[in-house]
Amino acid sequence: MAYTWLMRPRYALEVDATRDTTDISGTLYRIRVENIGYARLTNISAYMGVGDIDTKDFLDPGQTYYFYPNPDTLGGNIKVTSAEGIEVMTSYRTPAKVLGLPGGGR
Repeated sequence: MAYTWLMRPRYALEVDATRDTTDISGTLYRIRVENIGYARLTNISAYMGVGDIDTKDFLDPGQTYYFYPNPDTLGGNIKVTSAEGIEVMTSYRTPAKVLGLPGGGR
C-alpha cells in the first residue's frame, strides 16, 4: 500500500464527465473530479461552457467533487484546471446501459 501511494505523482487530477439519460429525470450531466495525486490541489476551476465556470477551493488527496453544468451551457468540451498547473480537457461520455436496471431504458 505505501509503495503504491509513493508511486503516484505529486499533482494529478482525474476528470470524468458523463451525460446520463434516465427514465425519470431525463438527461443528467455531471463532472466528477478526483485528486489522484499525493498533494493537495488548490483553486480548481471547471470550464463547462460559455460563461459557465465553477470553482472549488481545494481537493485533498483521494477527495472527489462533482460539478454540475447549467442546463443552457451544455455542449462540447470541459476543461478543469488547478493552481498547480494541472489542465485536463475532456468531453462528455455516455455510460453503457444494462436492461433491467433503473435508467437502463427499454
